[in-house]
Amino acid sequence: MEHIFDTIRKYHMVEPGMRVVAGVSGGADSVCLLYVLSRYRSLVPFELLAVHVEHGIRGQESLEDAEFTEKLCAGLGVPCRIVRSAVPQIAKEQGLSVEEAGRAERYRIFEEICDTWHGDRIAVAHNQNDQAETVLWNLARGSGIKGLGGIRPVRGNVIRPLLFTDRKEIEHILNGAGLSWRTDRTNLEQAYTRNKIRLSILPQLERELNARAGEHIADAAEKLRQIQDFVERMTDRAAQSCLAVEETAAEGCLSVEKVAAESDSPPQEISAEKCSPSVRISVIIHLEKYGGQDELIRTELLKRAVRMCRGGAGLKDIGSVHIEMLAQLAGMDCGKECHLPGGLRAVRENGIVRLTQMDKESGAENAESSAAKLHAKLCTEYALPVPGSLEIPGWHVETALLENNEAVTEKIQKENQYTKWLSYDIINSNVLLRTRRTGDYLVVGAQGGRKKLKDYLIDQKIPREKRDQIWVLADGSHILWVVGCRISEAAKVRQETKRVIKIQMEERR
Repeated sequence: MEHIFDTIRKYHMVEPGMRVVAGVSGGADSVCLLYVLSRYRSLVPFELLAVHVEHGIRGQESLEDAEFTEKLCAGLGVPCRIVRSAVPQIAKEQGLSVEEAGRAERYRIFEEICDTWHGDRIAVAHNQNDQAETVLWNLARGSGIKGLGGIRPVRGNVIRPLLFTDRKEIEHILNGAGLSWRTDRTNLEQAYTRNKIRLSILPQLERELNARAGEHIADAAEKLRQIQDFVERMTDRAAQSCLAVEETAAEGCLSVEKVAAESDSPPQEISAEKCSPSVRISVIIHLEKYGGQDELIRTELLKRAVRMCRGGAGLKDIGSVHIEMLAQLAGMDCGKECHLPGGLRAVRENGIVRLTQMDKESGAENAESSAAKLHAKLCTEYALPVPGSLEIPGWHVETALLENNEAVTEKIQKENQYTKWLSYDIINSNVLLRTRRTGDYLVVGAQGGRKKLKDYLIDQKIPREKRDQIWVLADGSHILWVVGCRISEAAKVRQETKRVIKIQMEERR
């Protein structure tokens, strides 16, 4: 169990003073998750709340799962909430499979309870086997690097402490603790594609090729996630010069950098009424800059352009064949065009490809795909070079990496609003300059006490419309510096600090 604790520490999943919602179905994985988290409280003080969603799918069995979960939580001293939901009816109304609807409903309920309970994290019980199944499933469907990276240990406020633990170890932990679990019979039915992978394909790989096949697949996913993160950072940089949003009825073509720097209102507060139906919204691909990129980055830029044009709706129904169509269009003569699923129209013009969301029925530009949705998806994340320099919208950034000494200590005492000296020893991942995200927090006390970034900004009386425009220096969800305001208590340079990072930001008008 100690290595699960190590995973929690490595990815900063649970910090002192947090409030964590744990999704508990009653199955072995979620029972182990709840048990591990309840034990972790003896090492790190935090609040834990179990949430069980009774889907109304398996009749009496489902009711017994809920009863089992209540008794389990009582035995572990963890408060529990049972939420009942008519998933089959939801699936029918929304045109989804029961499996899809159930997953969406679970996360909706987890998020709702986390919000009303003022929680910080949502813990779910995906394990190493789930990771291997996901990678195999995505590989079979023809996924790219992102899909092959599988499930992330942390995404937003969702954490997965068991992601590097296989099912055999989970059962070993439960048996050692004298805990039982429930078995969902639908998980044994091979009518579901993922169940076929779980029950047939992966076990065959482990029997006939390598007993550690699942572990190796999960390890490969971790490496591919690192590669994907690097590709995302390179794409972010390329997007600044290659992609732009055009509002025909406004002032013409706005670069990604300009939109991010000059937008008067935060994206979520730009209403549909402010976006006149006469305004046409397009994403422009500048071919000269685009053509100078590596082939992999060009592909990622095309995907980014599609997402932007769809208001962040993702790449549903867009496959590699459609991205290849766009790539071919870039090399064709002016006037050529192609149409993609979801009402997207791409036209080759002088020096550009113009990608526009069309109304599916009439073929007219869909005014609801507003500038707000597009602006919300513009690049707001930059990897910070240490040492080095960086240009971001409105700012020039310089960094230096130094050994801590008396001269550094003297300079720290003279730091100003936009020059900070931080401990580099405590940084665990790539440092990013970005805008805020769900789950961000500051360490505000010498004992490790923490505060949500949202609450800090409210306490500082920063207007709502300004909060999404503030730059933060982030190590994962840990905010090292709210630019223009305070730094994290954990990032302060102390006598025992060995390495110091100096960050100087100069505003560009």
